[in-house]
Amino acid sequence: MEIGKIDEDSLYKSTSDYEGSPIDGDLIIVDEMSMVDMFLMNYLLKCIYQGTKLILVGDEDQLASVGPGSVLKDLIHSEQVPTIHLDKIFRQAAKSKIILNAHRVNQGEGFLKKGEEHSEEMKEDFFFIKGMSQEKMLMEVISLCTGRLKNYGDYDFFQNIQVLSPTKKGILGTKELNKALQEQLNPNINNLPEKASMGSIFRAGDRVMQMKNNYDIYWEKEVSGKKEMGSGIFNGEIGTVTAINEREKQVEIQFDDEKVAWYEFSDLDQIEHSYAITIHKSQRK
Repeated sequence: MEIGKIDEDSLYKSTSDYEGSPIDGDLIIVDEMSMVDMFLMNYLLKCIYQGTKLILVGDEDQLASVGPGSVLKDLIHSEQVPTIHLDKIFRQAAKSKIILNAHRVNQGEGFLKKGEEHSEEMKEDFFFIKGMSQEKMLMEVISLCTGRLKNYGDYDFFQNIQVLSPTKKGILGTKELNKALQEQLNPNINNLPEKASMGSIFRAGDRVMQMKNNYDIYWEKEVSGKKEMGSGIFNGEIGTVTAINEREKQVEIQFDDEKVAWYEFSDLDQIEHSYAITIHKSQRK
């Protein structure tokens, strides 16, 4: 079960006694279990036949669910269900400062300092920049995205970089970060068509994310020289605005898996800029 593909808005609107269609399977595996709240867990259990085996896979140290309840953590700490805990850092992961620092934080330790690296093969994939004000950190983020990381490792923002924030609100929340990054990375210097919607302005070249499941949006895709067609764009899918057609009142978006979809102007409330996304959203992708 892919938790990221579930449309929570539709789920939460259901009544407490709503029962979905039973899941026909002898064994059900739920990944990203840390994202499951008590409503979703209740919904899932109502759809499972008695006797079906259920395996829950997740990390209790990841962010808790947006909705109420820490289901995975509570189940583990209850010691009422068989649990397997993986804590060994294997050879490839041991070369990453990201992995090592994550384990150190979980153990209550600080980040690795110079001279504490475990091997000469250690990747330089983790940097910690300390800032004393939100305004200064905003400038740091913009600087990293508009040149510093390009100079450091030839990282192109639109191909290699994703900004994450723990919140949507505030100077360093995704809403303000998206506005600032769009202004720096995709300004409308040629006065091309753009479309305002829900407090945002969309233009060709913008990075955007689908925010809810829509099973009806038509898309096309080229695969090995053949055209595939289908419908459905799902919560969390990211793409790039490729055109805005004022005459047809449509926005064309090419998603990262090469699907090309056309959104009516009235459907733009389903997408948001994704120069910056929340940590929760990135975990569900």
